[in-house]
Amino acid sequence: MLLLGTSNINKVLEFTRLLKEIDLCGLRDIGCDIEVDETGVSYAENAAIKASAYAHETGRWVLSDDTGLEVEALGGAPGIMSARFAGTNSTGSENVTKLMADLQGEKQRQATFHCALALANAKGEVVLTSHGMLGGRILEEPAGEGGFTYDYVFFEEKSGCTLAEMPTYAVDRLSHRAKAVREIKNDLLRLLKED
Repeated sequence: MLLLGTSNINKVLEFTRLLKEIDLCGLRDIGCDIEVDETGVSYAENAAIKASAYAHETGRWVLSDDTGLEVEALGGAPGIMSARFAGTNSTGSENVTKLMADLQGEKQRQATFHCALALANAKGEVVLTSHGMLGGRILEEPAGEGGFTYDYVFFEEKSGCTLAEMPTYAVDRLSHRAKAVREIKNDLLRLLKED
């Protein structure tokens, strides 16, 4: 069974759909509650730090992600601080509220979602990495009921809706996370089968 290096139930559900060929579980499922300091300066570094740390702790293969939203008008913020944009231990809604306040009156609202993935083997060695991106813009008001955090305000032009309004089959095809998974999926399945 592949361990996902996250306690976020929404991410567990999304990865379960994207990797339906494998049995997956999240950190909560195995009672792992260690805190990992994300000290990297990039999504890739943070994903690797988490994958390696959780693999060392559990002796399992671990797939970790680091995901962030970069808004052009904010100089790329919140970036790697996306989960803590409104402060340490901030909630998703607090982060969105801060984003909307920082963009108040701003006309240029282009943004990009980034997702970096890292797969670590049971020894904690990172053996696969990937990156996916999705471009769009930030709306002035949230829309939709699916998704989580910034999905409610992130509008994807081609589909004409926010990620939170998109049906899951479309999210699983278009999202930054879906693109990152597709990039490593074949190699990931091969490595797990060989182990």
